[in-house]
Amino acid sequence: MKDKIMEAADEMKGKLIEMARKIFEYAEVAFQERRSSKLLADFLEEEDFEVERNVAGLETAFVAKYGSGSPTVALLAEYDALPELGHACGHNMIGVMSTGAGVALKKSNVLNEYGGTILVVGSPAEEKGAGKRILIENGVFDSVDVAMMIHPASFTTGFDISYALEVYKVEYFGKPSHAAADPEEGINALDSMVQLFTGIGLMRQQLPEKVRIHGIITNGGQAPNIIPEYTSAEIIVRALEKNTLERVVEKFKKLVEGAALMSGCKYNLERLETLSNVFVNVPLAKTLEKNFEIVGEKVVERTYEQGVGSTDMGDVTQVVPGIHAYVNITGGKYVPAHTHEFAEFANSEEGYEAMIRAVKALAMTCYDIFSSKDLLNEIKDYFRRGKELGTS
Repeated sequence: MKDKIMEAADEMKGKLIEMARKIFEYAEVAFQERRSSKLLADFLEEEDFEVERNVAGLETAFVAKYGSGSPTVALLAEYDALPELGHACGHNMIGVMSTGAGVALKKSNVLNEYGGTILVVGSPAEEKGAGKRILIENGVFDSVDVAMMIHPASFTTGFDISYALEVYKVEYFGKPSHAAADPEEGINALDSMVQLFTGIGLMRQQLPEKVRIHGIITNGGQAPNIIPEYTSAEIIVRALEKNTLERVVEKFKKLVEGAALMSGCKYNLERLETLSNVFVNVPLAKTLEKNFEIVGEKVVERTYEQGVGSTDMGDVTQVVPGIHAYVNITGGKYVPAHTHEFAEFANSEEGYEAMIRAVKALAMTCYDIFSSKDLLNEIKDYFRRGKELGTS
């Protein structure tokens, strides 16, 4: 059966690469991925999947279904680009990997033989907006038994390490005045913002290991000859564990308030987004790694030193057994994501060959789940024990 799956993927190779190239060119940012999502949804519909569009009130979300009954395996499709940098995180490949794997299963008659349902879930806005959290809240994963996706990287593994995070909008409100004639009459909102960033910098020396705080000033004032009456920033706080994140956020909130007091400003603090860390399902990750090896991928251990980010797939893995895996698209050369160089690999022949291998490995892992009740039970038991022990 795995030979049939690989043959089905090879037959679609040209079409899959064509779609990935188009999505790369579209470079549509969060919640604007109209052409990208339509391209994938149309292809799935042509392949006899039942496609529901505009899911959970999101114009660029879709759920494509093939088969019936249990188990239900969801493959997550991302396709949003980064502002300015385009597909410097390789999301042009992610949606194609999941779409290709779903269709390969259908073409090889896996579901006809073993039963079950495959879902390809088009999930917008991973880079900003936490689209998967919105899908969770609207019940998209209520009947899902297992969820998977593969992300481009400089290494191949079934495992992940990720930060939980919270994103905040900080605003300071002062009083304008002429910066030369009457500066003493103003209350400088930029002073508060500068003091906040200074405070964050000083706080870093006393933070726990592997904590990140970073952000940008989105409004630094109105004009250089006016004492700024308004400033704003977006700041992200990250930690590997939820309880650590909560402690650091409390310190951050005190810095926000203190910076306002020092300058005499008023302030507003709004949480914009929150993401959970990925709870790796070990039996599922190991199964994918075996299939990676079958298609010729060299599997390595996932380490913190390879670089750690955050993903709304973490929220999915907190509600259903799942993994957020990686495939090497750079030939083993370490290339940081969110760079122009990584974007070049995301639209390269070498990268697309790796994408096709990932399609095969992902589809074969689905086959393992559909064909083995013992594996499915092991995956579910691992998830249940983790939730009971609080290790997720």
